Parts: sequence; C-alpha cells; structure tokens
Amino acid sequence: MVKHILQPSKSTKEYIDRRREARLPAHLPSLLLQQGRTIYTTIINLSSHGIGFLSAIPLNTNEEVEISFERKSANTMVPVSLKVHVCSCNEVDFEYYIGGSIQSQSLEYKKFFETIPEQNSGAE
Repeated sequence: MVKHILQPSKSTKEYIDRRREARLPAHLPSLLLQQGRTIYTTIINLSSHGIGFLSAIPLNTNEEVEISFERKSANTMVPVSLKVHVCSCNEVDFEYYIGGSIQSQSLEYKKFFETIPEQNSGAE
C-alpha cells in the first residue's frame, strides 16, 4: 500500500517535463546527509537530472539534502556526492520513497552516469 505523505510543489508543465526523462533502475547503498545527521538510504532509480531513493525517515518537499554513494573506477571506489532538491515523499511499506531533482552534479556523477549506457548496451 502506498500512502501519499507530501504533495510535490511543481506546476503541471514541470511535472510532465520531469516524466519525459528516462529513469534507470538501480540498487545502490547511499548516505543521506541532512542537518548534521547521516541516514542510510538506497538509491532505486537515477536519471541525468533526477533521483529516487528509499529512506527510513520522511523528508519535506523543497528541502535540500545531500546524497552520497560510491562508484567503481578501475580498481577503486570513488565517492559521488549530489545536492538534491526534494520534490516528493511517499510512504511505501514502512519506508519513504523520496523523489528529487539533482541541483548540482559532481564531475564524478557525470562520469558515473556516462558509463551506464555502455554497461547496458553490452547486455543482450
């Protein structure tokens, strides 16, 4: 059962534009940094300008948070950090699905996102 907690504060046109961008499914462990606290989260979808993740705590719309995760580069793990503007928060099975727009992309995120189509095109 999905219970809607907070309404997005977007106009209809912005909402439609947001839906045009393809979302890539993911399952990445991540950290939410908010007002001096760290919360374990899981990123479940990504696009070049948006992110969806699961959190144990609800967030308010229009809140600015930071999400970080690691990406593999050669033989090392490289931290990736994103500033996210929270657009929606919905309760889903004792967790909260947070949808947000990426406000600032690090160079590492751009590199991470560029590698995704290459990985998908090799899978048949």
